[in-house]
Amino acid sequence: MEAHVLPNLLQEIVCKIIELVGEESFYNLGPFLRAGKRGYALAHEPSVLKKCDVSEMEDGFVTCQIRQGCQFREFHLKCVSTGNRKAIYFEGLLTAPSIGLEESIKILEPNVPMHGFSTLAVVIFNFCLGNDKEAS
Repeated sequence: MEAHVLPNLLQEIVCKIIELVGEESFYNLGPFLRAGKRGYALAHEPSVLKKCDVSEMEDGFVTCQIRQGCQFREFHLKCVSTGNRKAIYFEGLLTAPSIGLEESIKILEPNVPMHGFSTLAVVIFNFCLGNDKEAS
């Protein structure tokens, strides 16, 4: 039997709850993802993915889980596609060695200048490419 995610609450309210717990850590979405189709769908709402804190995906052992073919890769890419600034930043850094600095700059550009670390990475990548004008 499928578990239910707060069946008496409106979808918008449950989605806001999931969004708020996801802001703390993407790990907090786990119970909703496992609670059935409704919980899974709500945890993958663009509003949730955009604000989800994916920092722990980059910390320590989890980094290997967001690389190509790994456990959290699909979830990470969904966060990137919704405009999640931290996910975009991590994706730009993670893929730089394999796709090149120019392509990584393209990934990071939506964050510039609102996200300081992304902006710094773009400046450093441009400097490494010899694009002094773009780096300034």
